[in-house]
Amino acid sequence: SPGSTDAGVDDAAVCHALNDIMTIVDNADLGLADGRMAAQERDGWHMLATRVLDRIPPSEDPVLSQGLADLRATSPPVPAGAKGPAQGIGSPAWHDALASVADTCAAADAEMTVQSFTGG
Repeated sequence: SPGSTDAGVDDAAVCHALNDIMTIVDNADLGLADGRMAAQERDGWHMLATRVLDRIPPSEDPVLSQGLADLRATSPPVPAGAKGPAQGIGSPAWHDALASVADTCAAADAEMTVQSFTGG
C-alpha cells in the first residue's frame, strides 16, 4: 500500500483509518439516539468498526501504534455473524486511547475528525 515500510504505514494513513472508524461509530450512535435504528443495527456497525480497526497496519510512530493496540485491547474484533454488542466502544478506555493519539495525528496533518452524515 502507499506509504508502507517495513516498520508500518505512515501516521496520516493510520489516522485517516481511525477517523473512518470514529465516523462509523458516531453515525451508528446518532442513529440509535435519534430513533432511526435499533440497538441491533447499531451493534452491527460497532462490530464492523472492530474488524476495520483490527485491519489497520501498525504505524511508524510508537505512540500511534500503542494507541492502536490500546483500542484493540479495549474493543477486540468481533467476527462477522457474531451476536451481541461489541465491547468497549465508547468506554472511557476507548476515548482515552483515541485522545492519546490526537497529537500524533495532528502533527501528521491528519487531525482526528468525524464526519456525521446521518439524520438529515
